[in-house]
Amino acid sequence: MAKRRRRRSKRKSNDAIFIIALTLILYVGYILYKATLGVIDFIDWIINQILNWTIFEWFLWGSLTFGLIFFIIKFKKYKYLKQKQRIEHQQKVKIRRSGNMERLKTMDPFDFEEYIAVLFKLMGYEEVTVTRKSGDGGKDIIFKKGNEICIAECKRYNSPKVTRPDVQKFHSALIDMNAKEGFYITIGNFTKPAVDYVLDKPIHLIDGHRLLSLIEEYSDEIT
Repeated sequence: MAKRRRRRSKRKSNDAIFIIALTLILYVGYILYKATLGVIDFIDWIINQILNWTIFEWFLWGSLTFGLIFFIIKFKKYKYLKQKQRIEHQQKVKIRRSGNMERLKTMDPFDFEEYIAVLFKLMGYEEVTVTRKSGDGGKDIIFKKGNEICIAECKRYNSPKVTRPDVQKFHSALIDMNAKEGFYITIGNFTKPAVDYVLDKPIHLIDGHRLLSLIEEYSDEIT
């Protein structure tokens, strides 16, 4: 008997919850219906007002609307340019802080690649991407100049010179990527055979001295 009473009590409780929930749903639905009617009436009122505008009112509201749109576009452009300037300033600070040979020599090889990638961004190249640490296929950075693909190889050599076979391997990567031009960057130097090899090829050799010049050139606004 006790179990039957508990079951009946539970059913009554569930029924009460159902009735309350249904009442709330109907009430909310009624409010939304009334609100929708209010919105429709408001839209009808606006349309009627617009249809009764004089030529002067059309000109006035049209000018205000155009001015507001123009202001929004200019404001968004201003925010974009300010953000771009802030990012460029941060990049220049990063480049300048490590823009000496002693710091470059002690830099982690992968950090050196990231560093050069930031430098290329300051030089105006787009979509600059550092490749994975291993199996990069002879290229450390991929970026664009207009619609053309460019690549770069970074070697943080302290004393060894980059040889012709090193540059030949990079040239193969350039051909495989169908890249417009390539940059081979090192803080060391290039052998004469390596320099001679690229004379008729779209490859730019950047040694330590040239790298420091580029760093100074593209971070010159930082004091």
